[in-house]
Amino acid sequence: MTKNFNELISEYKIVIPLIQRDYAQGRKDELNKANNFLNAILDGTKNGLNLDFIYGKIDIDEHNDTKFFIPLDGQQRLTTLLLIHWFVSLESSYKPNLQNFNYEVRSSTKDFIKKLMSEDSWKSFKKSNLRDSIKNANWFFLSWNNDPTVVSILNMIDLIEQKFIDISMDDLDNIVFEFLNLNDFDLTDELYVKMNARGKSLTEFENFKSNFEKFLVFEDKEYEHKTKAKLDNQWLNIFWKIAQEEVEDISEAPKLADKMFYNFFYNVTLNFYLEDKSKLECKIDNKTKEFSVFNDKKNKTGFIDNCSIFDFYEDVYSDNNNIDRLIEILDNLEITDEFKIFISDKNISYWDRARFYALSLGYIVKLDNIEFARWRKVSFNLVNNQLIQSPKNFMDSIQSLKKLNEKNSNDIYSYISTRPNNIEFFLEVQRYEESLKAYLILEDNRWENEFFIAESNYYLNGQIGFLLKYANDNFEKFKIYRDKFIALWDYAKEEQVLVYQALLTKGDYLPKLKSNYTFCSFDKISVRDKNDNWKKVFNDEVKRDYLKKLLDDIDTSDIKVSLENIIQNYLSLYSLCSFENYQDKFLYTLISDKKNITYCTNLQLRYNQDGKEVYLLKRNQMNGSHAELYTYNLYNNFFFERNFKQFSEVEYYYTTSWDIPFILLDGYNYKKNQFHICIYFDFESEKYKIDFIESNEKKISEKIVDILELNHFEQKEAYSYSFITEYGLCEEDKFVDFVDSLIEKI
Repeated sequence: MTKNFNELISEYKIVIPLIQRDYAQGRKDELNKANNFLNAILDGTKNGLNLDFIYGKIDIDEHNDTKFFIPLDGQQRLTTLLLIHWFVSLESSYKPNLQNFNYEVRSSTKDFIKKLMSEDSWKSFKKSNLRDSIKNANWFFLSWNNDPTVVSILNMIDLIEQKFIDISMDDLDNIVFEFLNLNDFDLTDELYVKMNARGKSLTEFENFKSNFEKFLVFEDKEYEHKTKAKLDNQWLNIFWKIAQEEVEDISEAPKLADKMFYNFFYNVTLNFYLEDKSKLECKIDNKTKEFSVFNDKKNKTGFIDNCSIFDFYEDVYSDNNNIDRLIEILDNLEITDEFKIFISDKNISYWDRARFYALSLGYIVKLDNIEFARWRKVSFNLVNNQLIQSPKNFMDSIQSLKKLNEKNSNDIYSYISTRPNNIEFFLEVQRYEESLKAYLILEDNRWENEFFIAESNYYLNGQIGFLLKYANDNFEKFKIYRDKFIALWDYAKEEQVLVYQALLTKGDYLPKLKSNYTFCSFDKISVRDKNDNWKKVFNDEVKRDYLKKLLDDIDTSDIKVSLENIIQNYLSLYSLCSFENYQDKFLYTLISDKKNITYCTNLQLRYNQDGKEVYLLKRNQMNGSHAELYTYNLYNNFFFERNFKQFSEVEYYYTTSWDIPFILLDGYNYKKNQFHICIYFDFESEKYKIDFIESNEKKISEKIVDILELNHFEQKEAYSYSFITEYGLCEEDKFVDFVDSLIEKI
């Protein structure tokens, strides 16, 4: 059956189905073909032109007595004919029923074509400079610049504007095609899809959107239409703006925007799903797998990675309340760092999920600016200082935040003030701290800004209870301790070791870390790492008092000089011999020479016997390179770059096993013998020990044996002799003289 476009669109509503590809004839790389096609049509307006077969399915809506034509082949030609008819009808008295043309490929395309073909638009445009006029229209969304069909349509309109200015609607009736209704051939839907070689597979996001729109059903149909339109307009524009900033090649922005939008839906939907669940069920390899919160170690990775949004979205959005909540989030959200992380991937950390979930709850209940800031502060402080390392931890945090949000009546401070148990699950010390801070602010609102300054510190991240303890809840004292702390931590970014030395003058602040002790890292590290570092100091009654004493002594006008003075005053008051117990001796040794600390590149050491046996660690374990504290200190102060006569090589011998490290004097050749000396600190006698060894395990000559025995050395093997000297840590200079004397004799 031969038809022209006017006849087809008068009889049917033309629907380009979801499975079809985007409009391609107006693409930049297709412009030569587009020009040739338009020239053929232009010539056909005078001489006639048959565009060959256009075929598809016919659907009938019996309620509205409406017939729909769904093209299988001919989408590109029909779209171009639509644009030509639209252009030619501008500034004329006759307008064909162009609103009967609809694109289902993507919502943004559908909305753009609907706007372009509307009567208001048709009346407002003139046949010149159309591309700019369309893009400047108040209904044109910036995100449409990333819809490939919209871009192609604008390109095609440019070409049409150049060629069809003198063409009338009657002229266009000369362009015909052969119309074929596939219903007459009794084809199945499956065969229909297989025949569509030009069709495309849908992305996961497009697949989700097409399913999700089924839940966007409201009694108010105008509201329903506006909400669906936001998916490809107002809401997509949020993600487009972010994508635009992150890509180098702007052509990559649409793909990234879609990915971010999908990640947003996935992560929000998962958060909603877990609000009242104890497990997550996902369909993996066509089998339903349950990720229980009680099997954390086994399932914590698969908990997110192996699940699709289609595993849980129906469970979530069959509840109309969740649809309303999602809309509130999208309508009210702010572009924050937390939001950007939240949409960056579906496999983000539990902390990042929980932080945005907390923000979501604020958006949903539409908190005013003051209350939103307070809710954000309290919820973030709770999340940021809680270990969330498993599905169970995460679900507990989500469910606790939801309950806290529901019960606080949009006045979080009043709800938790003096009632820390109104907060569930989160770290007890943090719950009590948030309760105390809320109470102080309600009593005197000056506290709020001062707390904000302290909580914003990169390391504290909301936990400032120890500063309140220092100040005994006194407002002015709190500001002093806070400012000193911030100044000290800022200085530590440049020079850490002086801080460690100065703090050790106040006492053994070193927290236990498994088998080791740590000087504590000032780096911007994870919650878990902070809990293994300075937060062990902040939350330990004895250790935090050492930090308080240091802050009391610091002059923030010049922290470096202040720290150096604290260290020098300590060293002038004490010597190694001032102390009876080794706990104090090992602290003094660390303080006396920064090299003892800088050797510990991972800021860890290990000690036993209350400080007699101390190992400085390069890494975290004894199978990594390590030094013994007292011999390493002796080496740096007395042996480094010193000439010991015949022993041409002097070095420190680090070990990577349980063997004790030592000072090595090597390179002495005598007749047919080669000798080396090993110097140890003997933990049992608390004295320095010397091993004299023939390097090739040959028997030592009698002359040298006589000298060794006269100096109280005892034979261990035929090739080695050993002597525990009478010199301990307080006689290091005498010990070095003894070594000099022994070598002179040998």
